[in-house]
Amino acid sequence: MKIYRNLNVLHPVLAQCARKIQSSIIDTYNVPMRLFETGRDHERHEMLINRGKTKNIVSRHLYNLENDPPLYATAIDYVHYDKKWSWNLRDGTTTAWYILFANLVLDACPELKWGGSNRKSVNFCHFELSKEIIISKLDEIPCVVPL
Repeated sequence: MKIYRNLNVLHPVLAQCARKIQSSIIDTYNVPMRLFETGRDHERHEMLINRGKTKNIVSRHLYNLENDPPLYATAIDYVHYDKKWSWNLRDGTTTAWYILFANLVLDACPELKWGGSNRKSVNFCHFELSKEIIISKLDEIPCVVPL
């Protein structure tokens, strides 16, 4: 199952934020966070539902560039990476990196919201485009907008 890390599946405002996050935060401060997932096809999303990794049938990660007009993803995930991926929030250092990174991202990209929810906890790796920006540009940039 392919994990997408391409910015071309993202809403243009979110893609611009991802480029800013990479250059202004990750590269500048050497923060151990890496882009884990941008968009998600329906097959991968269904697999995540079946594994209990998400409960939402409609996701901001979903995209369909073959649709007419194309539908863009409006969420992106960054995960702690220090020689391996880590979602371990029981480790205080990892949790501190997630919180520090989120604050840096929200300062650099006020268009984003941090977090989301899954079955077990707040999703610390998840950032999504604010609903106001999505709705204001919906006529020119179609995308999935969960309510």
